[in-house]
Amino acid sequence: MLRRIAWRLQYVSRKRYTREVAMIEQVMGEDSMGTIVSQVYIEQLLHQLPDKARYIIKSIIIDGMTEEEVARKLKMTRQGVNKCKNKYLRQLAQKLSHSAQ
Repeated sequence: MLRRIAWRLQYVSRKRYTREVAMIEQVMGEDSMGTIVSQVYIEQLLHQLPDKARYIIKSIIIDGMTEEEVARKLKMTRQGVNKCKNKYLRQLAQKLSHSAQ
């Protein structure tokens, strides 16, 4: 039973990660993920976010932590971390699409 629960958690995490990467690739294009967008530009975008949102996005997207780990560190619920992450990822996607035009 524990294996089934662990497998399900990994599956959900991979599915969520794939969805987030697809959203970023949709805005920036598939080839530009590693080449066009520089680390400096990403840092500038992240610094436009509030501190908590910046920490959440950096930890989950860049550092690969799970939402549960981030929630424990910030003493929040996983759902709260998820809502914050999705809200600010949408904002970043809008900023990226406006700057690409």
